[in-house]
Amino acid sequence: MTRGTGHGLLRRLLPLAVVAGLAASCGYVATVPPVEDAAEVRLVSSLKPEYDHPVRMTARDLTAILQAVQVRFKANWVQKYLTGPLEPAPLFDEASLARVVPPLVEALGKAGPRDRIVFYVAHRRSNDRRDVTSGTLFVRDRLLILVLANHLNRVDVAPGLPAFDRKDPEVAIAPQRLTLVFDQPEFLVDREPDLVDGVFGAAPPRLMVNYGLFLAMEGRKLAAPCAAHNGADRNGFPGAQPPSPCLGR
Repeated sequence: MTRGTGHGLLRRLLPLAVVAGLAASCGYVATVPPVEDAAEVRLVSSLKPEYDHPVRMTARDLTAILQAVQVRFKANWVQKYLTGPLEPAPLFDEASLARVVPPLVEALGKAGPRDRIVFYVAHRRSNDRRDVTSGTLFVRDRLLILVLANHLNRVDVAPGLPAFDRKDPEVAIAPQRLTLVFDQPEFLVDREPDLVDGVFGAAPPRLMVNYGLFLAMEGRKLAAPCAAHNGADRNGFPGAQPPSPCLGR
């Protein structure tokens, strides 16, 4: 083969090679896992003992506490003028509570003094969007402390991008201006804000609940109708069915 013949063959083969390469590259399609509802709970360890764990709590107890937690978004002055103050929303709806409370109770019972409990709850909104509620739960100095990183924070799912929201549930997906409130504020413990929290407002919102006193009060509320039922007629019918909270006690 002469030099001229070799160069001519190379010129003919080079476009074919380029076309083949383009065809191979066009055959790759980035995929993304399907967006689904999710509820995950995990233990995250600290370097030193910081928590009063393990803690024995029933699903009914933790449900009562979390049902009393509300999230209030902070409106700017324009929004306040147009719509007034925003109404608080529940931390979890009933379906989310039913999914996340059992693993939270289990985690509180298994956690050690170095372990905090991290939760992640995702709501599917469409094939490429989910809303995420996530944060941290732990007990210290007989207080149940909830730190909220995200509340129904929108995540747009795109092919090729990692699911960072599930990997780091303690990190805010996008800035949210919100506070946490409790239905019965007499069981809250105030905390003096530090420099970062008080001046810059950079720390995530947290709630500190004297859960022992709260659950004692809830127990007395539950015991009252049950005690009234014992040995008494209900609506004139002896042995009638007791109130539903009394069943199984």
